[in-house]
Amino acid sequence: MSKKKILIFSLLTLFLILGALLLWINSSMIKHLDELDGRGRFITDVRSPTKEYTAIAYVIDDGGATVAAELRVDITSYRLAERDFNDKTIYWDRDTPYMENPHIKWINRHTVEVNGVKIDIYDEDTYYNWRDHTK
Repeated sequence: MSKKKILIFSLLTLFLILGALLLWINSSMIKHLDELDGRGRFITDVRSPTKEYTAIAYVIDDGGATVAAELRVDITSYRLAERDFNDKTIYWDRDTPYMENPHIKWINRHTVEVNGVKIDIYDEDTYYNWRDHTK
């Protein structure tokens, strides 16, 4: 094999390895809402109008001065609930001005508004993840 072919093959291999490494780093940094379940310091809770569900707010502050605090809101259900939720994260925000005093209001039996974001607890497409809203 000529030196030119060896060099091209080596460069292609290097680019493939670097690309795979970058993809792995990116995927390991992405957090899904269910990875946050069970984390944080309790702030407040608000029961649904039918008393079937409770929206519970927590602050996650693991990094001190180096990492921004995060607000997490979950849903927990009770015996009469149509669907079972046990600390299911529906809202995750970072650096919100409402960190210690989140605005949580139930609109109906399965729709809750958190800091102006309407979330249908039965529809995961409406769950709020701050990473989906940054550019």
